[in-house]
Formats: sequence, C-alpha cells, structure tokens
Amino acid sequence: MVVLLVSNENLIDYVYAKQRETQRLSKIKLENIHNPRFMFYTIKDEIDNFIDSNGEYYNRFIMIPGLRGVGKTTILYQIYNYLISYKKINNKYILYIDVSDLLSFYDTDINNVFNLFLERIHQTTIVDLDEKIFLFVDEAQLDKNWALYAKLIFDKSFNVFMIFTGSSALDLEVNTDATRRLIRHPLYPCNFQEYLLLKHNLNLSSNNFKYLIYRGDKKTVEEAIKCEIKIKDNFTFLNNDLKLEFKKFLFSQGFPFALSNSEEDIYRLINDVVKKIIYKDLNNFKHFKNVTPIMISQIVTYLAIKKPGDTSNVKIAQSLGISSKTVASILDILELSQLIFSVNAYGSAGKMLKKPKEHFFLTPSIKTAINYNLGRYNIRNDNCFAVLAENLVASIFHKLSCEAMSSLALFYDPKKKGVDFLVKHIDRVIPVEVGIGKKTKSQLTIAMNRYDADFGILVSNRTDSIKMIDNVIYIPLHLFALI
Repeated sequence: MVVLLVSNENLIDYVYAKQRETQRLSKIKLENIHNPRFMFYTIKDEIDNFIDSNGEYYNRFIMIPGLRGVGKTTILYQIYNYLISYKKINNKYILYIDVSDLLSFYDTDINNVFNLFLERIHQTTIVDLDEKIFLFVDEAQLDKNWALYAKLIFDKSFNVFMIFTGSSALDLEVNTDATRRLIRHPLYPCNFQEYLLLKHNLNLSSNNFKYLIYRGDKKTVEEAIKCEIKIKDNFTFLNNDLKLEFKKFLFSQGFPFALSNSEEDIYRLINDVVKKIIYKDLNNFKHFKNVTPIMISQIVTYLAIKKPGDTSNVKIAQSLGISSKTVASILDILELSQLIFSVNAYGSAGKMLKKPKEHFFLTPSIKTAINYNLGRYNIRNDNCFAVLAENLVASIFHKLSCEAMSSLALFYDPKKKGVDFLVKHIDRVIPVEVGIGKKTKSQLTIAMNRYDADFGILVSNRTDSIKMIDNVIYIPLHLFALI
C-alpha cells in the first residue's frame, strides 16, 4: 500500500472522485435490493425532520455500530439514493467518506477532508455554513478522533446531518460530550420478519408478540392471536412450506448477503466475516499480551461446537491449555466486537460472580457456519436444531434488553433442571422455556412456582398457534422469531 503525501490538491481531487463514485456505486449496490431494512426508515424519518426544520434540530448526529456484514454500508447508500432521487438533493451537498479507503491512500483524517470539502466546494467554513449538508462516514472507527470531530461539527453548525457507521469499536471511542449529542441506532443481524420482507416481500406487523413478554395478560394474548391470524393469511403467499422457510432462516439467513447466495457460499462468507473480526477488527479494541489470533479463533470455535452451558472459562481454559484470566479477557473483547454476548445466572450479585456465564452468538447463522466448516452441520438433527433455536431466542431477548430505555434483563436459570431463561421486567420474573422436540412445560411450571411468576412463556416448535393455558403462554418458534 502506498500512502500519498497529503496536499489540498490531492484531497480535493479525492473528494470529487468520491462524489462521482458514490453516485455510481449506489446504483450498482442497490440494483438487486428491492426493500430496505427497517433501520432505513428510522434514519429516513430523522433526515426528513432535519430537511424540514428551520432552525435547531438535535437528532442530526447518528451513530450506527454493528457487526461486519449486517448491512451498514448498504443503508448509507440507500439514504444517499433517497436524498438524490426522492428529496432531489444535489450530490454536491452530500459527502460520503469511506475511512478505510481514505487511509489506504492518504495520511489524513475525517476533519481535514470535511473542512476542505466546505472550503473548496461551498466556499465557506463550518461556522459560516448556511446550507444543509449531509456527511456520511463509513468505517468511522478507523479514525480514532471521529467522535471529537463529530462533536465539534455538531456544536458549530445546525446545518450538518451526520451518520457514522462502523464496528462496535465506535461505542468505545465515544466520549461523554459526544454521547450527549448523538443518537445511537445499533444494527443487528436480520430477524425472521426482516428476512421475509427482504426475500419474499412479505411486510408483517408483529409488535403484538413483543407485548406478550412485557404484559402477558389475557387481553394481550387475545390481541396477539388476532395479529397471528393476519400474519398466517400473508404466509399463504410464500412459495415454500412455512416451517421449512423458517429452518432455512434459522440455519443460514442472519446476514443480508445470504439472500442472494448459495448455502455453501453463505457459510464461506460468514466464516470470512468471523476471520476479519478476529484478525483485523479486534486490533481496534486493545492489544493482548501473549495472545494470538489463533487463540481467539480457537475460543470462537469452542463456543460454536459447545452448548451454552458448557462454555465456562475454566472449561475453555482447560481445553485450550491457557489461563482462565486470558480466556476471560478474550471473551470480554469478543463481546465488545458483538460477535457474541453473554448471559449471567439469575440471583444476587454474588451468585452472578460465582456462576459461569453462558455465551451465545449474535445470530445462530454464525454458529452454523463454523460447524459447517468442521463437518458438524446437519439440518435434520433435532439436537442441532434445538441448540440453534435456543441461540435465536437468546438473541431476541438480548436485542430487546439493549434497546434504548429498556427495562428488560436476560438471565439463565442456575437451578438444577431449570428453565432455559429468566427474563426480568421491572420487578417481575418471567420464566422462558425453548421447547424443541419432546420437551414439555413441566420445567416451566416448576420455575413459575419457584420464582412466584405471574406467567411463563413456552417457545415451541410443537405448537402451531399462540394460546394461554394455566398462565403459560405458548408461542410457536417461527412467530417468536418475528420479534
């Protein structure tokens, strides 16, 4: 790689080139994408409000962190296209910067490029700017000062709308001042609802299912059943059996790029994502002493082949011949990368510290892809299906717990033969069992009595409809996956 000496002439040529390239690439990248992810509409609403505002508008600093491959760059192109095609914004008012691309050729930063963009193309400075400008920055975490620059731009002008995307390292680099100004919209792998929209153009409304978790009363169940009936009517438009379509989603469709690739290519691409996180992205978090990417890769593989309850630090350390302290550090950094997340045991703070954590992948597709590489993949195996289903349910609860202003927390049941999960919502505990194959509600009933729960939830592939019996809410797995 050749890094050019920075001059204003070099950089302004780069800016003009990027503006031409962005127009061309947006058309190419979006050519076969007919529906955007739900995140697009969230950002679109903020964009519309900014354009329509006459003075101060505060939701103009957006941060989108997320795992590699979940579609952050695609959303930037979709927003760019929306501005050009629907809002009729001239592209001279939009600056798209790919920091990875920028740093490949120039030893410079976001701030320098943006200031030159204002000076040369708009003959102004950030303080004197009187036109609305859109700044889109991809792979922002590669510029360590991105949050400081964004905060300064935010404070100096009401006329700049900013979107910064990148890996989860973005979260670690946001200082307190910037945090007070930004709107954080993390992008996760696809759920079943988004998959059906992107793949089959089925737009389903499933908010009622989420309320089953938060409320769990008779009226909420009745509303969820009405929603289910409408959704089942839409399922008739599928060209495949619903349960087979769900299995396809569960095993391989967590990433948007999976929609247009063969099964073998999907798993290859997912494994490439995992490798890039381990060998490249983790360098942006911190440096380990005596820890190699091979060690990190071995731990990721260990997590993939084991059930969540078999992934204690001690077991991993013994299996790989490294210290428990090193394992703990690696697991922490894997969580920060969003490749995995952990679930604590339910109980007092002391119990949570003593009991090992259970670890899950952000999407079951990652677990499947790694096992596929190891020759352990079998879509017809009930045990394999059960493990992936448990990961899926955990991922959904994890996402709900990470939502802004969320009052939901996820735990596992440390009791012998306990339920799979305990969800705490405000001061109420909700036992949750993932019932695959021959599992029944017996463990759920015991947990409801033990934790004095008002109701419990059985997410099962053995029930075909939502119902409530003896304070147990039965939810088909494929419907729960729509949350």
